Amino acid sequence: MFTQGRIRVIALWIADIACVYAMWAIAVYGYWLLGKGLTAAGISTPIGGYSPVDYLEFWPVAILFLVFNMLFDLYHGNWMYPAAPLPPVEEMRRLFGSAMLTHLAVLVYLVLAYQTTRGSSRVVIVLSGIMTAVLAQSFRNWMRWFLFRAGIGQIPVLLAGGGEVPERVASILSGNPYVGFHIVGYFAGTERLGRKKRRRQWHDRELAERGIRYLGTLRDIVTVARKKDIKILLACQDGRLFRQQMEEFTKWFTYIEYLPTVRTFPILGARAVSFDGVGGLEMINQGRMKMKRFQKRILDALLAMLVFLFFLPAFLVIPLLIKLTSRGPVFYWHDRLGKGGKRIRILKFRSMYRDADVRLRKLLASNPRAAKEWRENFKLTRDPRVTPLGRFLRKTSLDELPQIFNVFSGDMALIGPRPIVRDEIDYYGDSYPVFSSVRPGITGLWQVSGRSDTDYARRVALDTYYVLNWSPWLDFWILRRTVSAVFSMRGAC
Repeated sequence: MFTQGRIRVIALWIADIACVYAMWAIAVYGYWLLGKGLTAAGISTPIGGYSPVDYLEFWPVAILFLVFNMLFDLYHGNWMYPAAPLPPVEEMRRLFGSAMLTHLAVLVYLVLAYQTTRGSSRVVIVLSGIMTAVLAQSFRNWMRWFLFRAGIGQIPVLLAGGGEVPERVASILSGNPYVGFHIVGYFAGTERLGRKKRRRQWHDRELAERGIRYLGTLRDIVTVARKKDIKILLACQDGRLFRQQMEEFTKWFTYIEYLPTVRTFPILGARAVSFDGVGGLEMINQGRMKMKRFQKRILDALLAMLVFLFFLPAFLVIPLLIKLTSRGPVFYWHDRLGKGGKRIRILKFRSMYRDADVRLRKLLASNPRAAKEWRENFKLTRDPRVTPLGRFLRKTSLDELPQIFNVFSGDMALIGPRPIVRDEIDYYGDSYPVFSSVRPGITGLWQVSGRSDTDYARRVALDTYYVLNWSPWLDFWILRRTVSAVFSMRGAC
């Protein structure tokens, strides 16, 4: 029987196999064409001195990749694997390791069977390994998007709990191809209530808008789950209530995802611990480790230098275009708050008119909707202060390129929470000390999670999550997502 979970696992198998074969094809034929081109130019070279057909003997490499992925728990939804997927950053890290191990095994095979594999190139294998490691998650995400659009491979789950937590979970999971959970129904309360009182108790409106129906009280949950043959439960409850219901839940559910709160804490890299029957989590705050902080500073400097060299032509062309299209200076300095609340001045290409402040005051005085948007997000979707060239620079995020010099000076990091102005401190509340404990970044988790389409409360949560869960792998994942967000101009303004 092909359950939705099994369909999802098979689809991920297909994505992984497609990635391996595509990367090998690109590496093999690219290297072969390079050799042919050099030979045609009269350059004697061993590059590409083989037939691409010779590489067909390496077809089992995809099977080996699947085996390593299974060992690393990189599939989910079937009884053989976890119900929920790994966090995206952790999935990327494990896929990278699996791809490297797979191709290392191929290189070992070449060494042991060298006499029978003279027609193969180790350069091809290394290149295909690197490309597979970098792009495997992209192939998986494309497959997840296809499954979501086709309405298949979406694993049915039930939601239990009351208050805002179920709303938040439903908001995150609705329209989320990555997780692949379809919330069939919702349970709340411990006793049956009249319809009028029930609607006051649980947040019916938000869940109903997402197509999530109220199916009964927590006492009904196992009975309904049996009838619908749903074996995954999202328990959004406080610890006391969850302990009371735990025995009842375990009578049927194979997987129970316990989600006690939406507050962020260091969860990436956490592991289960047990002390003589007392279980818990060991949470790692890498931002507090001196060596990790030094490592991030070095990585930021190296990556910033690469970005500067890559965009050097833009640093020459953009100032000229700004001068030709509007009056005023090329650069714009703005006061922001840096690490520890220290005042810093960030540098940007000017994207506004010289009388931008006057234009803003007039708009906010005459347009209540724009005034509300400004109060909530400190941004405007249709900002009258921005020049036509400035809109393009903002859409492509090219206006922020000069902040590379802020990275060189040590005021900013390449990746981190966005720098804020003093008026925004109140939005962070108790989270501000955590937020301000690191250098602000040019790009960060907020920007790649919707950018200006994200409301301010979500932005605060994402910035805090980044600080508490920082790792080099999280930075690498954000950098990949930044490239995608910039080229698609998604959520920019």
